[in-house]
Amino acid sequence: MTVKRKTLLAFAAPCLPISAAGLPFVVYLPPYYAGPLGLSLSVVGALFLMVRLIDVPLDPLVGHLIDRTSTRFGRYRPWVLAGALVMFIGAFMAFLAQPGLSPLRAFIGLLTLFAGYSALTLAQTAWGATLTDGYHERSRVFGWWQFATISGLVLMLLVPPAVARFTADPDHAVGIHAMGWLVLLLLPLTVGLMLRVVPERAAHGDHAHSLVDMIAVFRIPLLRRLMLVDMMAGMGLGLAGALLLFYFEAARGFSSSQASLLLLVYFIAGLLAAPAWVWLAKRTSKHAAVKWALILYALCQASLFFLPPAGFGASAAFMALAGSPYAAPSLLLRSMLGDLSDAETLRTGREKTGLFFATLVAVNKLGYAIPVGLSYPILEAIGFIAKLGTANTHDAKHGLTLMFALVPAVFGTGAALLAARWPIGAEEQAHVAAELARAREHD
Repeated sequence: MTVKRKTLLAFAAPCLPISAAGLPFVVYLPPYYAGPLGLSLSVVGALFLMVRLIDVPLDPLVGHLIDRTSTRFGRYRPWVLAGALVMFIGAFMAFLAQPGLSPLRAFIGLLTLFAGYSALTLAQTAWGATLTDGYHERSRVFGWWQFATISGLVLMLLVPPAVARFTADPDHAVGIHAMGWLVLLLLPLTVGLMLRVVPERAAHGDHAHSLVDMIAVFRIPLLRRLMLVDMMAGMGLGLAGALLLFYFEAARGFSSSQASLLLLVYFIAGLLAAPAWVWLAKRTSKHAAVKWALILYALCQASLFFLPPAGFGASAAFMALAGSPYAAPSLLLRSMLGDLSDAETLRTGREKTGLFFATLVAVNKLGYAIPVGLSYPILEAIGFIAKLGTANTHDAKHGLTLMFALVPAVFGTGAALLAARWPIGAEEQAHVAAELARAREHD
């Protein structure tokens, strides 16, 4: 089934505020909380890790509830709306926090933000997986999803240089607040469009699974493998993201606005390269494209350790190369999960799309939370002080460079090896889709 462009546009639209909120959580909010807001690196690392660790177990429960939901408005619409409302409140609390913020107040704001973020993301992606059961068409659906996601990242990255152009912002407060207002503006507009335009397809089979099924899904070998690939890829990207501003400002001597522009170059390259990875997946397979994207990422990330001091132009060119594989793992792994969900629906007679995507959202959070929770205390242990910037000791900056360049490369390599032998290709998915279509005719 070919999905109309109007539907794809409405489906992908909420990715703008979702990714616009997700990027600062990894890149901007931790340094901001550890600097101008006055919290220590250890406290910030613990807060961001705790938020994710508490939020993670909620995802399977939300996925379970989504699969059991049946209303006259649909299965996914109520959860998209509820997630957006909670995320709106959390974004206000987290982005508009003021100096003197207590750890408890920070914790409540961050947890509210990501509880809503998680519910919205989970409902949206699970809904997207049901728009089609075609092997390549599903990649097209998530290609739009990833294109909008990176567009949200690019839009958010334009905020710091725009703020720097029009106002002095030495402690990043104006920029962080502007990011928050952007999320608050986009969220109701894009979610409203999705709720109005995107259709829901009737579920096949029994979707009222029990709480026991929440545990049973972790026994599916292919799901465990996909979760591990996503988690390792996320840990590499999460660690690099958490340390990026520290690396370019303290170890490389760039200003904060230059560091933000380098990150902008990285994501624009990922945006432009996304169609190429979808094309490669059509020519080969989704898992082959994921493998090569992760290998390219690992090579580029590791080479940063050996990169000599360079000017902004050379660094921007390198960041463009490093960003080119960014989109592939996220969009293709979700497309692969949709294929796996179809196969499991056919095998068991129970549709668990929400629960399947909940597991991926959960491990993705862990992949991004663990690096912040562990790397910030390690930085503090080796003597790195966020406020000192380039005045940090040589050993502290060397340790920062090691963590930023080599450790993510190890995670990327491991994820590539795990993705290499995925068994569901175009032929296998076509068989599953045909069998499901016949089953639906008999419902």
